[in-house]
Amino acid sequence: MSKITGQCLCGAVTYSTESEPLRMAQCHCKACQRASGTGHMSLAFFKEEDVAITGTFSEFASVADSGNENIRGFCGTCGARLFGRNSARAGVMAVAVGTADDNSWFSPQVIVYNKDKPAWDCMDGELTSFDEMPPPPK
Repeated sequence: MSKITGQCLCGAVTYSTESEPLRMAQCHCKACQRASGTGHMSLAFFKEEDVAITGTFSEFASVADSGNENIRGFCGTCGARLFGRNSARAGVMAVAVGTADDNSWFSPQVIVYNKDKPAWDCMDGELTSFDEMPPPPK
């Protein structure tokens, strides 16, 4: 895979990585719906140390239904959601795929929180889906 770059809407926060995603997923949980303003978030997960970030972003922490802390990173100027971290997966960072300059590399491997998926948000029926969050891959 070639270098992945991206930015927020106003360009104040940018990121890049040259590593392969650890996992790619679509999440339909209510929190992702509220954070994205639509039916799901498309997320690619990388080792946090492999993602270079420039600019200053803000974070918002909430408690997931698992009891873990979910931290969302967003631009403090334009409000664009860029990153996510979860206390259950130390050292892993989610990147909001829609913020990538070229996101043609994205190919979701799994759908999570399928039980919350709106009927109008059509997904690939061939993908493995879970009603909630499955255990982390081994």
